[in-house]
Amino acid sequence: MNLNKKIELAVWSIKIIKSDTIFPKRANAFDLTYPTLQCTDVTDVEAEFVADPFLVAYGSTYYVFFEVLNKQSERGEIAVAVSTDGEEWHYERVVLKENFHLSYPYIFAHENDYYMLPESSDAGGVFLYRATQFPYSWEKGKQLLSGPYVDPTLFYYNEKWWIFVGSKDGRNLYLFYSNRIDGEWVGHTQNPIIRNDLHISRPAGRVFSHDGEIYRFTQDGVPSYGKMVKAARIKKLNETEYEEEIIEPCMLTGSELEGSWRKDGMHHIDHLQMKDNKWLIAVDGHFMKEQNYLIWKIKRFINRPFYSSYKLSRTIIRSMRRIRLFISHKVK
Repeated sequence: MNLNKKIELAVWSIKIIKSDTIFPKRANAFDLTYPTLQCTDVTDVEAEFVADPFLVAYGSTYYVFFEVLNKQSERGEIAVAVSTDGEEWHYERVVLKENFHLSYPYIFAHENDYYMLPESSDAGGVFLYRATQFPYSWEKGKQLLSGPYVDPTLFYYNEKWWIFVGSKDGRNLYLFYSNRIDGEWVGHTQNPIIRNDLHISRPAGRVFSHDGEIYRFTQDGVPSYGKMVKAARIKKLNETEYEEEIIEPCMLTGSELEGSWRKDGMHHIDHLQMKDNKWLIAVDGHFMKEQNYLIWKIKRFINRPFYSSYKLSRTIIRSMRRIRLFISHKVK
């Protein structure tokens, strides 16, 4: 065994900013010097990273939902942070976890209810959750799609609901539509609408309309996963046709600066229009951290729930034995 074997781990963080426009005049024009939320801000679980932020307003308060990778469960869980002004953010807690990995918590409001459509490809489907007590309690409802799809991105357009989903390998993009959120979903006749293209297939955030145009965001996974975010304008969308054009080939990318929280890439963006017509924009980015493989495996093993339970059981057994020996000694 090579005791000096190294691995590289991606450490993701989140930045939330205010902007006058949805598109910067140049790539990385936003002030992205320091992140807003990091794994060290998570207080209720031991987090490996935080990523995939989605914004929503509830009354006069802003919320951001995002993935927390829990070191103990080795799965993604969904957490929330809050703000009253969009500038100062406070982490609250994990609000949704399952016995499978969750990420990409696409949050939206519809008919006085709040819904979440997280990625649950490990469970083999796309599931719709509804808030029973916003933002802390969620119940799983109907399975909308069957298959190991990633990054489900739902939107309403031309009196229909649509969902973009990516393939797990990041090469293909699929499109489905329905008359109702909880109705029957039909695959687009051109599926996959983008085929075998790592540059533009995987969704990277919310689809939305602005000034009469409809936009989607996509990850560029070349030369490595999470490298860059691009913006596309959807030119044609109906049950039989789909057409788009890339308008921002390099909207967000890594800084390539040593010590930067986003040195090695960015892969997500979300927009929320505020009451003053400014935009609240959430993005994420990562840097690669080298670690000794053996030490990493040992830490992961120790953090596993069954090992923690085993340690607790062994501690209880040893304590019981000491008590029994003490009582026996006293009786004698």
